[in-house]
Amino acid sequence: MNKTYFTVGIGASAGGQKSLCEFFDHITVDANVAFVVITHLTRERRSILDYILSKHTKLPVLRVDRNMQILPGHIYVMAENTTLEVSHGWLWVNSRDDATLNKSIDLFFNSLADEFHERAIGVILSGSGEDGLEGAQWINHMGGNVIVQDPDTAEFKGMPLAIINSDHPSAILEPAALAQEINYLCRLL
Repeated sequence: MNKTYFTVGIGASAGGQKSLCEFFDHITVDANVAFVVITHLTRERRSILDYILSKHTKLPVLRVDRNMQILPGHIYVMAENTTLEVSHGWLWVNSRDDATLNKSIDLFFNSLADEFHERAIGVILSGSGEDGLEGAQWINHMGGNVIVQDPDTAEFKGMPLAIINSDHPSAILEPAALAQEINYLCRLL
């Protein structure tokens, strides 16, 4: 499927809310980019991340608790106790499995790479563990870009370090500079 816009998948976990807010404070691209935020959430508490992020951007921020078409110029935020995949221009919502280890970022990044190829961009922000590594490798394999929060600026370094140590991201920067990199990449290509 030939895409005319970019989709940026953003993976975050512990400490990621502050990084996400700083990132969206500096995003200026809009018309040719869709953003999908995948975070590790508790299963039973309703997330208000969509509301929080709406204070840091002029773009519409949508909570994804049902299947919906993905459109450029929007920010999509995963709901609690779900996983997201993208296919045929739609975000597909599934119930999260019972596994203790949350792999929602890998799941989304893998589908993002399959759907958008060179117009897929993966961003890894603060978080523990290695969720996102497998998906980041697949994005790179399919011709997309992966950029990572500088671990020195992350509250939790595990997820950024997993990518840095295993996958050679194209940029390692603090969140505001990651946003500038997205602004540049999405205007350039």
